[in-house]
Amino acid sequence: MKTLPLFTAALALILGGCIRVTVPEDNFFYPEARLQAENIVLEDGRPWPGAEVLSIPYAGGAVGATRIRTGAARTPLILFCGGNMFRRRVSAFSAASKLTPFGDVLMFDYPGYGDTPGQADIAGFRAAGEAVATAARAKADAEGRPLIAWGHSLGGPICAEAARFTRADALVLEATTPSARAAVDQQAGLLRPFLRIDIAPGLAAIDIPASLRGYPGRVVVLEAGRDDTLPPALSRALARDLTAGGVQVQRLVFPEAGHNDIGRQPDFQTRLAAALTLPSRTAQ
Repeated sequence: MKTLPLFTAALALILGGCIRVTVPEDNFFYPEARLQAENIVLEDGRPWPGAEVLSIPYAGGAVGATRIRTGAARTPLILFCGGNMFRRRVSAFSAASKLTPFGDVLMFDYPGYGDTPGQADIAGFRAAGEAVATAARAKADAEGRPLIAWGHSLGGPICAEAARFTRADALVLEATTPSARAAVDQQAGLLRPFLRIDIAPGLAAIDIPASLRGYPGRVVVLEAGRDDTLPPALSRALARDLTAGGVQVQRLVFPEAGHNDIGRQPDFQTRLAAALTLPSRTAQ
């Protein structure tokens, strides 16, 4: 996310009043066109051996997706929603390394990213997320597996909505925020009282606690103690707001983790395995 210019902050303090800051929707997205325009180069990551490439129809065309199988029957199927820089060609191996200890994985490229055509905006992300989540639910049911939705960073709101409408058995929210407004307010910090912040309507509608109102599954919030992208206060607020809304929440804090390395913490697998203990589908 963009930071507020220092001269703007200084001006606000000098004038002793409020100034207006506009946060457009495309501030949060990094599709291929933006990478090219800003000369951002992302190196391709290692391919995952035996990964299955899928194409899932959605309103904008077809979502590029990858299914990674562990070979273990009845383990969960994990629908993974990556952050705003995620694309499979770069991060599939690292994401799978984090997730496969807990089950099979289905991950996908957002519209305008990687192999998925379409507009990189909230509407496009939601449409793609809904299509892949529907496919994930069908696959999980056909194979007798629990379904876990797992959203990292900007993927948190996308997977939260997917968890609700698919009635996923569990939802993991990793290093994310209760809402776009909460993230922007956190970024403004001590300058917030001096700023009038206008957020694009699509962003303003992002609200995980509202999305999960009435959600019957288990939610695990993963907090990174050294997160300088979405600071840990946002994860704490998210867990608090979900609990206040009647959602079953477990918050796991990893004090030494940054925004992208919770999965590399030495106690990550054991703590997550305990938090994600799920009843069998036949027992529900």
